Amino acid sequence: MIMKTQNFPEEYLQELGLRIKIIRTFLNLDQRKMSDLMKTGQSQISKIESGRSAPTLFQLRMIKKLADENDYLRENLTWEWILDGKGKGILG
Repeated sequence: MIMKTQNFPEEYLQELGLRIKIIRTFLNLDQRKMSDLMKTGQSQISKIESGRSAPTLFQLRMIKKLADENDYLRENLTWEWILDGKGKGILG
């Protein structure tokens, strides 16, 4: 089965990557530790955070799962903020 990839605008990927970096930084994880927890390569985390690659649905779910282990983020981080920068989030 071949999965189609979604082509997102470069600006959206950069903003999404920045929000993911903010989450990682808030959790006090470096890219290596985050990649280990997400079962992916550190280079993939770097590409996502810099907006050069879109995260997969699995990676997004893992990021939310990691965030939900933090009491503050469990209460304050919404999917809307992760995906669109709107609503309740770390900085919102």
